[in-house]
Amino acid sequence: MVSGNVIENAPKWGLMLGWGPYLRDVVASANIIRNCPVGIAVSVVEGSGTTVVSGNVIGGASDGAILGYRWNDKAGGELIDGGGNYGHLTIEGNRRG
Repeated sequence: MVSGNVIENAPKWGLMLGWGPYLRDVVASANIIRNCPVGIAVSVVEGSGTTVVSGNVIGGASDGAILGYRWNDKAGGELIDGGGNYGHLTIEGNRRG
């Protein structure tokens, strides 16, 4: 559970959820993330586990609010409006600040 944090000016990601298939059973909610290139990076590697990203406020994320990653590589577009084609992700109720 990653909840209730204020994260500002991180050099790469505000939050990095998982690393490859080592992501499992994570909830990230009610965080405020400001002025980071990527607000939330989440693993979309095959074998990643259930993850819920909800109710976060993300402002000033110049490269994207919520993005999927395969290890260090971006794996597609913006996910703030939903989990895309990734069955392990539930992404809802997040807002751009």
